[in-house]
Order: sequence, then C-alpha cells, then structure tokens
Amino acid sequence: MKKTILLSAVLMFLFSCGKNEKAINDAEVQYQELLSETQAHLGHNKKPLRKLIFKNLDEIEDSQEMNLDLLSKVASNLNIKYSDIKIKETSSVNYDEQTAFFVLTTVSHDKKAFKTSDDDEELGNYYQRKYLFVNREDGSIIAEEFDENLGYYDNEAIQFSKSHILKDLFFLNEKTPAIAFYTEAIASSRIVLYSEKKFTMVTLVDNEIRKVLYEYPIRLTNGDSNGSGTFQVETLETGMSFSNDKTNGYFDLIITKNFSYEEAVENDLENGIKEKSDLKIKKELEKIKYNGREYVFHRDDKLRFLE
Repeated sequence: MKKTILLSAVLMFLFSCGKNEKAINDAEVQYQELLSETQAHLGHNKKPLRKLIFKNLDEIEDSQEMNLDLLSKVASNLNIKYSDIKIKETSSVNYDEQTAFFVLTTVSHDKKAFKTSDDDEELGNYYQRKYLFVNREDGSIIAEEFDENLGYYDNEAIQFSKSHILKDLFFLNEKTPAIAFYTEAIASSRIVLYSEKKFTMVTLVDNEIRKVLYEYPIRLTNGDSNGSGTFQVETLETGMSFSNDKTNGYFDLIITKNFSYEEAVENDLENGIKEKSDLKIKKELEKIKYNGREYVFHRDDKLRFLE
C-alpha cells in the first residue's frame, strides 16, 4: 500500500514539474526504478502482472519459439507454398494454451517492382508481412491481417528487418493479454544514417486482431556521414512501462525518451581540420492513453539537436 502511494506521489510530481528538466529527470529515474519493482495480481490466480515492458532496448528478450510443424499446417491452411515463407524472418509466440501468434514473412516473385525510363515493368521479389492467430493443434486460422506498411521490394532504399516478438506477454488490464513486437526500418546507405525501430502491440478481440499500439518509434537514428570517420548523428531511444492509472479500461503507457547527439570529425591535416568529438544528451517523458480503440500518440519527428 505504501509503495502504491509513493508511486502515485512520484508520478504527480513528475507531471507537475513544468520545464524544470533536472527535476523531471530525477523524478523520472525514481519513477522507473519503483515501477520496475511493482507487481499487481492477476485475477484469482495471484500471478504477477508485469508493469515494466522494457527499461532499455538492450534488455528486450525476443521469443525463441518456432514450431515448424505448426507453421507447415498454417501454410496449408493459407493455401500458400511453404517454400515461399521466409523462415528466418518469421516469428512466433504462444498466446495461450490453444492459440499461437505468428508474424509471417512471405516472398512473391511476380510483383511489379518499378517502371524503367522506357516504361517497361521490371519484376522483383516482394516481401509481405502478415499477422496470424492460429490454433496450436491444427494450424487453423483464427484471425489474419496483412501489414502493407511493412511490404518492400528487393531494390527499395528502405527495407525492413524481421519482426521480433517479445518473449513475454503483457497485460493491458487485469485480464487482457497483449503481444508486443518491433521491426526495424533501415536505409541502405553509408552516407545517410537512418534507421527506426517501430513497436507494436496486438491483442485478440472477438477473433479479430486489434493493434492497440501501432508502430511507436522506440529507436530512431538520423544523421549523415562522409563514409569514413566524420559524422553527426542524433538518436532517440526509449523505455516503456504501464502506469497504475487506466483510461478506457487499459493501463496508461509511460514512455521515457533519451535523445543523444554525437558528432565526430576526423583529422584532415591538409585542410587544417583537427579531430573532434562531441556528445550531448537530453531526456523527456511522455504519457499516452488508450482511447477505446488504440493508444493515441502524435508522431514527433522534431530533432532536438540536428537542424
């Protein structure tokens, strides 16, 4: 009881600090430490309910589950060739005793990738991402949904990594489980430094997939380089926890944002340029709430250091 009161007090202080950045940072650290230790209880089973989703990206544990026999049954039920499934880019986790969840990556060889200058269409491999809830026994499809935002061609400048499903399920309230996964978008360039990890949480509602949090940026890198030792880059990394407070039946989300800016210049004796390095850090906090359909957030593309 005392810990709950203390948590509430810290949170109230945190959001009443205004523009006092040092107070915000100190309170945020206290809140995260307390939150990571807090446990609630789930239903009558008295199982621990985790509030901390991840404190930093290095601590995220990916699911290692992959039942290939079940995946073969799923392919048959989807009427697709098993050979068209990219096994190394497919992830899975058990949702409950009867249900499994897949993020399936398939490849199509007959998509039109682009038009050349003489208006001839070129063929290219097209990679598609699909979300699936399936029966763990026979692979029958309970719910499925393509994610068009994660489709890409072989020759595109921005491509997407495997979608990594987190090992543990999380609970949006005392009884609603959710699956979390992240996917990285990467620019294939040595000059333009861009990458983004997008975080999504889904749950199963009346045999339909509901994306309660969709593509929240948990890591974002922007910058440029000369291809050798000179570069400037700004990076956002986040932490994520469930609050004790609820909105429309689901716990609010607390997001800690850590912005860092790094600049490095290599020696260039011919042009009189001396080696230089610089590092700056800024911390912020965001609280997002569930509106009855999804967690609502406004994408913030404003850079804190780079112009």
